Amino acid sequence: MIAVGVGIAPMVQALEKILETPGDKTEVVLLYGNRSIRDILLREKLDEWSRVHGHRFKVVYAVGSRWANVHFGMKKAAKQGFSTSIDDLKQPPVAKGFESLEVSASQAKELGWVDESAIRRHGFSPSDETRVFVCGLPGVYDKLCGPRTERGLPADSALARLGFQEGGVVKF
Repeated sequence: MIAVGVGIAPMVQALEKILETPGDKTEVVLLYGNRSIRDILLREKLDEWSRVHGHRFKVVYAVGSRWANVHFGMKKAAKQGFSTSIDDLKQPPVAKGFESLEVSASQAKELGWVDESAIRRHGFSPSDETRVFVCGLPGVYDKLCGPRTERGLPADSALARLGFQEGGVVKF
């Protein structure tokens, strides 16, 4: 599951059904992106589910913005003939409270947006049994799986590059 901001609402409904149904063995990874720690909706519920159902549910909080994955000053430094090595560039600020997020077998954290590399690190590999549910802002759909209003999975989308097929991706 991939949710950004209020896109968590339909995911929580699905998670409640999956996790609270006796005998259901479905395994779920939720990648949940927000700009700040304060913006994480239903955090207490998600944390509780990760503790109680940690053997089959993992939540990954991605906090920050797309700029968290960008090193400021690179273009200017290169134009002025200065070093553009990663060590010499100014890093973006870490989201306030980021260090307070737990890390365990059933919880993880990422600085920045939910992107292809976060999906690769935390998500399940493509298979006939794997489904990816996506709900968020238009830009999220565009990068990860193509516009919500359009059928198909564009070849240049992150999920397609990771090997997912159209039938394995559900756009909310």
